[in-house]
Amino acid sequence: EIRESQEALTDDFHKGKDDGDIVIQFVYGIRGLDRSNVTPYDLDSIGDVEWDHDFDLSPPANQKRLVKICDLIEENPLVQDRITNCFIKDFKTWLIDQNNGDTSVFPVEADQFHIKMKQFLADPIGYEHVAQSRVGYVGNDLRYAFVEAVALGTWDPYDVMHPRWQRWEDFMDQLNGESLVGLNKGYQSSSTWQWMITERALLRNAFQGMGIAGGISFLVLVLSTLNIFMAIYSITMIGGIAVSVLGVVSALGWEFGMTVSIAVVILIGFSVDYVVHLGHAYIESERETRVEKTREALKKMGVSILGGSITTFGTGAVLFLTTLLFFNKFAVIISSTISFSLLWSMLLFPSILVTVGPTGTTGDLKALYNKLKGQKE
Repeated sequence: EIRESQEALTDDFHKGKDDGDIVIQFVYGIRGLDRSNVTPYDLDSIGDVEWDHDFDLSPPANQKRLVKICDLIEENPLVQDRITNCFIKDFKTWLIDQNNGDTSVFPVEADQFHIKMKQFLADPIGYEHVAQSRVGYVGNDLRYAFVEAVALGTWDPYDVMHPRWQRWEDFMDQLNGESLVGLNKGYQSSSTWQWMITERALLRNAFQGMGIAGGISFLVLVLSTLNIFMAIYSITMIGGIAVSVLGVVSALGWEFGMTVSIAVVILIGFSVDYVVHLGHAYIESERETRVEKTREALKKMGVSILGGSITTFGTGAVLFLTTLLFFNKFAVIISSTISFSLLWSMLLFPSILVTVGPTGTTGDLKALYNKLKGQKE
């Protein structure tokens, strides 16, 4: 019932503007953060703000330009339903209302701008922008300001999000190019772009982790079987298991986020277990033919592998009973890994061993070493 309620909340209702939307900030007055003195062990150390000292809204021309920028943002087809938060337009409306509809009061003369702006920000209408940190004074200086817009679309994979980010970058470059000094160094930002970069890093690190785990697994297979062909066959099976599980992830339409990136590295460890036991038993068999060696390996290890797969599958299946998506995904990946490991190791792997499995000294590294050693002597 809890899960059904969660699905109803997420699938059966339309999203509001605060539910998972991409909010873009058009920032002025801040160049970035100086992180040269940041220590990774101090959570409160985020760096020093680098101010844009050319930022200045007091000139009437810049006030009018920022209103125009807000209009252009609203009219941008990338904006959802023209949803924006523009403090300068609210400031303009407030001024006109305070002066009985006199539209000549905006823009404000430069020497009166900060006085009027502080009065506006003290008013409940203006204070909303202060509370949301859209406008920031440091002392008597207006240090920064930004305009917000709700973008079309929701969170998507990196390949979809990056072109959107680029379109917003191009739009910001256009705004800067058409603005005067004091309002020509803005940039667009969004927490969504941060997660876009994070997702790419997770994806890259996941495949790096799989590569490292696969390399170590191959080394373990070589050392445990002392047969290069058996190690190659085994790592091929492990690769097939990994591709099969990734196929399940793709078929379910999951994003390659933190949960999946961690789980796919772990799956290499689960994939190795059954194959290495069968391969080692095959090599240790004293039978002569491939069929006999394969049959003995299955006779010795088959029951243990089947029993181990049932218990491990059971531990993953328990996670299906949880309500957290993180554990649900782990349940699917663990269960899929065990299922495919059992299929690949008990069906395809024996078929390969019966067909082209190493016999005699074929691929035997110990025999190769002794042969090379004898040649040197």
